[in-house]
Amino acid sequence: MIALAFFVACVGARNAVETDPVAQLEQGQFLLAHTNDLHAHFLPDHADWMPDKPSIGGFVALDAHVQSIRSVYGDDAVVLLDGGDILTGTPLMEVQAHGAFGGGMVELMEGVGYDAWVVGNHEFDRGFDNAASLVEHSGIPVVGANLDAAGSEAAGGLPALPGLRDHVVIETNGLRVGVFGLTTEGLFHLASPATMSRIDVRPLMETAQQQVGELEGEVDLVVALTHIGLEQDRELAAQVEGIDLIVGGHSHTRMTEYERVGDTIIVQAGSYGRQLGLWEVTVDDGSISEMTGGLVDLWPDDLPHPASEQVSGLVAEWQNRIDETFALSVGSLEGDLMRKPGPESTMGMWATDMVRVGAQADIGMYNAGGLRADLLAGPLTRGDVYQVFPFSNKLVRFELTGAELVGLLLRGANAQLKGHRPLLWSGVRFEWAEVGGAPDLRSVHIGGKPLELEASYTIGTNSYVAQQWEHLLGVEPRALMAFEESVFESAVRFASEGPVSIPHDPRNVFVQQ
Repeated sequence: MIALAFFVACVGARNAVETDPVAQLEQGQFLLAHTNDLHAHFLPDHADWMPDKPSIGGFVALDAHVQSIRSVYGDDAVVLLDGGDILTGTPLMEVQAHGAFGGGMVELMEGVGYDAWVVGNHEFDRGFDNAASLVEHSGIPVVGANLDAAGSEAAGGLPALPGLRDHVVIETNGLRVGVFGLTTEGLFHLASPATMSRIDVRPLMETAQQQVGELEGEVDLVVALTHIGLEQDRELAAQVEGIDLIVGGHSHTRMTEYERVGDTIIVQAGSYGRQLGLWEVTVDDGSISEMTGGLVDLWPDDLPHPASEQVSGLVAEWQNRIDETFALSVGSLEGDLMRKPGPESTMGMWATDMVRVGAQADIGMYNAGGLRADLLAGPLTRGDVYQVFPFSNKLVRFELTGAELVGLLLRGANAQLKGHRPLLWSGVRFEWAEVGGAPDLRSVHIGGKPLELEASYTIGTNSYVAQQWEHLLGVEPRALMAFEESVFESAVRFASEGPVSIPHDPRNVFVQQ
């Protein structure tokens, strides 16, 4: 066995990879390193799972750890993969490189030396053509076996994007590792209709079984590089025979230990490049006989090896270009604006207040998944606000009747009972209880007044919610009007009107029976 030791990531403990400078790989072994859901976070972020939320991650720290491992074991010993969603999250998305907005992420990943990455849903946030250019110009193989060009089924299925591959075979320490890609079937309601008119998303299980059939006789190990989330990774492992390892993404799950379902091992490494999954994999007779390792916290002030000049230079270059616009102060926060699971959060309250005021509407509404970062008390910059609202959505307003609004509130409460995230609200206070396993509204007030079923109310939100109304609302918006102002610019304006206070007024009130 090789001497790869970990101080496994845990609350309150810092860790680094320690390597034996004379360690040698045995036959049938390699080192798997992986990330997922980077979301353009090339600079350190916050360790939000720790009480003091220290600074963590960034591509300098990531590259330093990868360089450390390779300096000991050699490039041939390390397989470095990413589980998708490399785009959308920081102002790096606002700069073109490699022919695409967000292409700076590909440059950075090329510098670190990734072996493959899978297409995530957020790769389509700037439209089909941007995603196509991103993949076409990637010097790293990009996989996505279940994404075909629309209408190409009769021809056996053509890649949805130029240069996209079903799978890639990576040779490492005498082993042949076959890696195929899968992207979430939820792409239908996560990407725009214009984008989806050009893509056919094939069923996950069917595609995976086909890929296993093509690879298993040609390689020593079959790896599914997925952007489908942990729950679907478990289903994939249970239903498809022949997958030895799933390297996942999409659910942002920090898996400090691997999970085994049947004969398949599943791993995932959180999000935003704050941790690196690192595993010693032993392959025996076409399957994994042993796998040890965990997540490595990427502390920027505790590097095991210097980062390369190429990656350090790229990080400095991108930071300088972005700071010219996004380091500008827009105000200050009196306290933390935080997201949290469930129907209410300080960030959700502030964001819904912002779109209600910005759209001059009776009610504010926001999808919880559209809030991408927390804000900590203190000075506030344009870059801080951008990380909360990184999408190119416009501020919109539309109308619903009181009766339609009641239906929408019940829909959200029912989702909440099932453990799903409901829509977030401003200008509304509704009280409800669970009766016979279903939600029962007890009262609804709009702007402090009782709701009127026949009245018409205006709703302020983002263009994604209006665009995905069938999935998110279940009722088609009327009198839809899009503002020229983006949600991000509306948030900047809202924050600049004075110190941001922390809202505490409840909107979604569950009444215990």
